Amino acid sequence: MNKYYNILLALLIFSSCQSIKITENTDYSTYLKNDKMIITKENLKKSKESIKKLHPNLFNSITEVDFDSLIVEVAKTFPTDSIPETEFIYQYRKAYDTITYGDPHFLILPQLRRYPQYKIKNKHILIWPFNMICINDSIIVNESLNPQLQKGDLLLSINNRSAKEIVKYTYHHRFLDSPFTQAQNHFCFAPSYKIQFLRKGQKHEVKVPGIPLNKYLFKEEYYPEKIYDEYQTGYFGIKDFDNNKYMIKKLSKFIKKVQAKGFSNIIIDVRSNPGGRGDRFDELLSIFTDKDSIDYQSGSRVMVSKATLDYGFSEDSIGKVCNMPEADIIKSFPLDIKKYAGKINYYVLVSKYTASTASSFANIMQYNKFATLVGEPLAHNALRYGEITTSPFNNSLLVISTIEIDEFSNQKKGIIMPDVSIPYIAKEYINGGDPILEKCLKYINVNKSLSYK
Repeated sequence: MNKYYNILLALLIFSSCQSIKITENTDYSTYLKNDKMIITKENLKKSKESIKKLHPNLFNSITEVDFDSLIVEVAKTFPTDSIPETEFIYQYRKAYDTITYGDPHFLILPQLRRYPQYKIKNKHILIWPFNMICINDSIIVNESLNPQLQKGDLLLSINNRSAKEIVKYTYHHRFLDSPFTQAQNHFCFAPSYKIQFLRKGQKHEVKVPGIPLNKYLFKEEYYPEKIYDEYQTGYFGIKDFDNNKYMIKKLSKFIKKVQAKGFSNIIIDVRSNPGGRGDRFDELLSIFTDKDSIDYQSGSRVMVSKATLDYGFSEDSIGKVCNMPEADIIKSFPLDIKKYAGKINYYVLVSKYTASTASSFANIMQYNKFATLVGEPLAHNALRYGEITTSPFNNSLLVISTIEIDEFSNQKKGIIMPDVSIPYIAKEYINGGDPILEKCLKYINVNKSLSYK
């Protein structure tokens, strides 16, 4: 299983600026080069040829002929003068977002370059003190590190740039971090931010200091848990799959707590989970079933390049799509019946942000009827690609998948559909709270007899 780095940007852009020195009172955005470039259809075609050398099935949702035709069409709208990098990437994405639709791992990520004349440290890069939920062209505060901003605040503008303008340049992931969003708006870091927002229908304006990048941490646990006695239901969140041994231990203990109260419903929340490692998945899945094994993959293919030679391919295979070696295909999981936790009705909360290992977990739970999937559809082909590599792109990076995986699944046209559909509606989220979770609890209350065992 493969980690989908939805916040890969934070690892890439800031690792290149460890030796920089400016004070926290400096408006860092004034030091950034937003170089101007001229965009042409030749630019896009050249990039396509580079990506084809790494991706195993680049044109899975649009034929190459249609993609080339799309390039020709969007090129008609390109500015003839040179444009800033941010706008350059936006224009590029008019065509290349069709590739992202075919493989949600594929991203164009701006990269912060070195500036030898300055010494900037992460603590001097000051960012917005919150993370967000993105619903269509609305961005809503989800968690805040500043008391002047609250969960549910609908952002209108930041430093006189409208929220719609900010969203325009940002990948519309359901959950957005400030570093990821600001980088796509050309690293609009400043010492402080004038923020206009709506709260309970009233317009407000505050000026808040930016928070140092190295302190952009939220207190919420990676594995939050709660028991809703009125619904006779337990809730367990999995924010990522990076510490599976500890997570499995926590989940097992929590299940026993729920059972001790005589309850038989548990919600497992992976809505904001971008993935992680697949180690100990046999142990994790053993909790949910008394089967001795389950099927997982029917096959896998890899584009052989220098980035994938470690799978044992010879150099004369470079440039070819080859079947993954049998030893590297996980056709099934052997399970440990002794770890089965007993009969429980599980509900897995998902969103279009649920990715990589998290999407595989959700898929396995649904396909094997271990759980009811609740929420919105996952991203198109959330399951299908992985093992990312990167390639230079002007001053940015392309994030590209190198393998294609066939998982046993109930997906329809590349999309895992929830069993219980609950869409994200902006006007519900501006009231704070967690409308998706609340509706899931009400659904469980109405369907008390529902069981997948």
